[in-house]
Amino acid sequence: MKYLILGANGLIGQHAVRVCKEKNYSFTGTCFSRQSGDFVQFNQLDFESIPAFFDQVKPTVVFNAIGLAGGVNFCEENPQTGRKYHVESTKIMADWCKKNNAIFVFISTDYVFDGQNPPYKEYDETNPLNFYGKFKLEGEHYIQETLSQYIIARTTNVFGWDPETKTPNFLMSLVLALKEKDSIPVPGFLWGNPTYAGDLVAGIIDLIENSRFGLYHIVGPGYISRYDWAKKLLEIARITGKAIEKQETPPPNIVPRPLKSNLNTEKFRNASHLKLKDIEEGLQVFVSEMK
Repeated sequence: MKYLILGANGLIGQHAVRVCKEKNYSFTGTCFSRQSGDFVQFNQLDFESIPAFFDQVKPTVVFNAIGLAGGVNFCEENPQTGRKYHVESTKIMADWCKKNNAIFVFISTDYVFDGQNPPYKEYDETNPLNFYGKFKLEGEHYIQETLSQYIIARTTNVFGWDPETKTPNFLMSLVLALKEKDSIPVPGFLWGNPTYAGDLVAGIIDLIENSRFGLYHIVGPGYISRYDWAKKLLEIARITGKAIEKQETPPPNIVPRPLKSNLNTEKFRNASHLKLKDIEEGLQVFVSEMK
């Protein structure tokens, strides 16, 4: 098994590297904006170079863990670039995997749904509300039409500690903001399934090892508002002298998104023996990493 981990120094990519090392899998990691001597420079938007680079590495698994800085907001403001990033480059990678009989890992999102009828199973009706969700869904469809060996992992509220990141997850943003301010607003209107990044990666690789290919919802077992999640973090991390203010309604300028994202994981639980961390277990690991 030879892994090509795209975005190997990002949060998800770091965990993919760790699992490969633990299992003694051969791997090549790539980086882009965050230079690393251990990884190869790779630009996902340099379409012509992708097949040649893959030919050079010769992976049996292409694990795309690259995150686009700015995420949902960037895609909404720059849809042409967002589409190149999430759809066009994905097609090139999937075509290479088909030609070379390689497994493709694609990280997708709960934003393929509109949040009106949770909890969602894998083949419930989709209805993305923003460009990010639309692009991810288009990428999903192309992979499903093109490949037989793939893992599409829809996930949400992925967290972990990565102090050098340029795109901090919700918990990291909260901690960093409270270092600068005594009080910050936190959405009480956004609900989801907190998912520890290490669990997400372990779940994906477990599916690959057991040839359980397909589309899966891989999220933690808890369902909570961001406000209540933040409150639990402050308690477990023993952060005192700081306050969070509950935002009851979305601000008028927010990019449309599902407000209640609850993904059903029955399919994954039937395919994998791994147990993902619940809300409290995940926060304890996060606080341990943070300290």
